[in-house]
Amino acid sequence: MLTSREVRIDSVAGGPREMVRGAGSTDGAIDLGWLGQAGFLVQTAGHVVLIDPYLSDSLAKKYRGREFSYERLMPVPIGIAEIGRIDAVLCTHRHSDHMDPETLAAVTARHPACRFVVPAAELNHALAIGLPAERVLPIDAGQSVSLGEEGRAPHDLVVTAVAAAHETLERDDSHRHRFLGYVIETEGLAVYHSGDTVVYPGLAEKLAGLAIDLALLPVNGRDAQRTSRGVPGNMTADEALRLCNAVGIPLLVPHHFGMFAFNTASPADLDLLRSAGRSSPGRAAVRAVLPDLDHHLRLQARQSGQSDLKRRPAAESSSDHVPMTP
Repeated sequence: MLTSREVRIDSVAGGPREMVRGAGSTDGAIDLGWLGQAGFLVQTAGHVVLIDPYLSDSLAKKYRGREFSYERLMPVPIGIAEIGRIDAVLCTHRHSDHMDPETLAAVTARHPACRFVVPAAELNHALAIGLPAERVLPIDAGQSVSLGEEGRAPHDLVVTAVAAAHETLERDDSHRHRFLGYVIETEGLAVYHSGDTVVYPGLAEKLAGLAIDLALLPVNGRDAQRTSRGVPGNMTADEALRLCNAVGIPLLVPHHFGMFAFNTASPADLDLLRSAGRSSPGRAAVRAVLPDLDHHLRLQARQSGQSDLKRRPAAESSSDHVPMTP
């Protein structure tokens, strides 16, 4: 189910380090640099945002000698000190490869204006690992927050939280969701980062009215061995593609693979995603683009004469709004 307006995505030489050293994003575009695992550096003409950055070896140190090895299979692609400006960090949940104490400590120290969007259900944990209370914005599913100056459309950046199910939907005693995904709207485009999640009943319906152009979805799957040892899983590549098709999201960038040997996508799933990245003449299809550390991605609306993939018209959001105040 792919519909009207069109967007395009291009792979640009140079990973996150080259991306921040460049001239910056242009109006009407969103640049995305993969940080490994579920992490992304998001850069627009007006904002620099990190999502779930894991830029340390904290898990390797924490779990060394245990059954599962958390030794990195890919290098840290950029250091926090190399990023000249960070406006906000979005953390989808408390697991340390998404809310990493070492990475966030470096952000806090070097970027005093940066604010941190975290699940309200995990506010106490965020404070316990050292995030300054005055710079933390707790948010729950269905709520939205604006970054920057409101009314500066299309350069304002609005984040809307969507419930995520890391195998199951979990809530705290106040019924707030412990796992979230975020829809980022800016430059006339919308990007959905699901956080860690499976495709739970009702997810497609939640996303259907949000006019999403690009989905960043985990594809490391799940199995009884990992789940029984306290490592909950996520959707498979096939489930990610089916979700995009059901919702009408034309572009998929997979993540949550290639970082830890025990918790990555299967070769078959990666082959499936590569095949979805090839053109399909004569029919609309979800296009998957595998990220790597040597390139970044540029998302923008299709210009006249260009051909790429389609999106539905923008829809109004009925989410609660939470002002982004210190």
